[in-house]
Amino acid sequence: MGGDEVKAEQLAASFCEEYPDAIEEIDCNLPMPLVGELAITTFVNSDHAHDKVIRRSIAGIIILVGRTPVVYHSKQQGAVETSTYSAEFMAMRIAVEEIVSIRYMLQCLGVHVDNAMYVYGDNLGVIQNATIKDSLLKKKHVAISCHRVRESVASSVIFPMKIQSQDNFSDCLTKSLPIGDHNPLVNGLFYG
Repeated sequence: MGGDEVKAEQLAASFCEEYPDAIEEIDCNLPMPLVGELAITTFVNSDHAHDKVIRRSIAGIIILVGRTPVVYHSKQQGAVETSTYSAEFMAMRIAVEEIVSIRYMLQCLGVHVDNAMYVYGDNLGVIQNATIKDSLLKKKHVAISCHRVRESVASSVIFPMKIQSQDNFSDCLTKSLPIGDHNPLVNGLFYG
């Protein structure tokens, strides 16, 4: 077992006290896995107050199964967020919901899905609050998203990790980038 898998298990175990009922619900009628596990990797980003008129943020998500992008999401968020932090947490919650769907679909297709899926984000505060159980949030809607993400960490569905912005493939879904920043992301995603 690699170092990241051990860290993911330790992180999930540390959240068990706060979320004792957090388990991934798996239908007992699903077929037995026919194929070994595929890596699912997710990149999450948000552009705070992207819309210049109504100031709603844009959430960008790319989900890779193996090295193949299977889900991409670039959509205006439903509420006006007052900070980059809350906009990024909303994007992380949306990513968690997509990951749960992808995991279930793969299980229905007979693919073994057991390990936590990596979720890469470039906002250190969001990654820390998703992985540090003692941190508190005061805004109700951000706290709800935070607890949804933490519950997924506790049930070993996701493992949030920090990534540098220039390596975050979902950056090209949330903002207009100069060609020197855009091309390496797109080329790395499709040809890397």
